Amino acid sequence: MNENQTTTAHSPLNEPGLLDRLAYELEEAKRQEAEARNARVAIEEQILTHVGVKEEGSATVKSDYYKVTTTGGMTRTLNGKKWAEINGQLPNEVVQNVVRLKPELDTRQFKALKDLNPQQYAIVAQAVTSKPRKASVKIERLEAGN
Repeated sequence: MNENQTTTAHSPLNEPGLLDRLAYELEEAKRQEAEARNARVAIEEQILTHVGVKEEGSATVKSDYYKVTTTGGMTRTLNGKKWAEINGQLPNEVVQNVVRLKPELDTRQFKALKDLNPQQYAIVAQAVTSKPRKASVKIERLEAGN
């Protein structure tokens, strides 16, 4: 069943109100989870204010009952277009040492190859690990009259 289909088949969910109860319980659990996350983030912000945080690296403060360590860091990404423009200005050794190029699977093309050329797909598939993702559940509260 795809995400746009609804079911009318007989199943345990046809019990009066069971799906509504489960959806409500999921909605409530997500609300509580968001509240807990917001509370945690607010406390972390207060700790960062009191302990401080380095731009990169860690800072540790000990109190009577806790040792609290804050760690700061920088996320760095490479602009591929800009890199293509400037890497010729650097010695090859620097280019090879500073920037790693790693193979990445184009999933759409990989799946299309299965139908277009099964022999080539079988070769590529030897280097691909496939494992199922966690299934997701989406709920949407309907207003009265919908």
